[in-house]
Amino acid sequence: MSSFITHIASSKDYRTALKTWRPVVFYFGHPHCYACSWAEPLFCSVAETFKDRAVIYTLSTSESPRHPDVTGTPTVLFYKDGKLRRKLKGVGDQASLTQNFAEHIGRTKPRRPRRSPRRDLHWLHEQLRTLCLVSRARGLQRLRRGKPGAYRLAASS
Repeated sequence: MSSFITHIASSKDYRTALKTWRPVVFYFGHPHCYACSWAEPLFCSVAETFKDRAVIYTLSTSESPRHPDVTGTPTVLFYKDGKLRRKLKGVGDQASLTQNFAEHIGRTKPRRPRRSPRRDLHWLHEQLRTLCLVSRARGLQRLRRGKPGAYRLAASS
């Protein structure tokens, strides 16, 4: 899945990954593990619904440095505010995994899509056209007083 981070190079990267205000989920699997072969697609399908609310890592134990809380595969670690909140050895079924995600991640607000600006270039042009500048204001004052030549100055602005 392209929305998941799949590589951590050092143990320092684990610490920097936890320095976020969002919940962090680590999934550890091994390419030659039979349980991981069916657990990873299940994990990815459940995690896809929560990808906007948390930072999700899918890591291979053969490529990533050793994590102290991982003693077997598959393992899922839920972190919030830099602290380990839940450790799952094995994934279980889809309902229990969804419940764990909702319990640890579901209360955070999803990322909001970027809003388009309400005003466009046409609006800006109209605002600048009707803006009362100093020279135009003087012409409007002369027009009100009834002085000759004021109409020409006001009309030219």
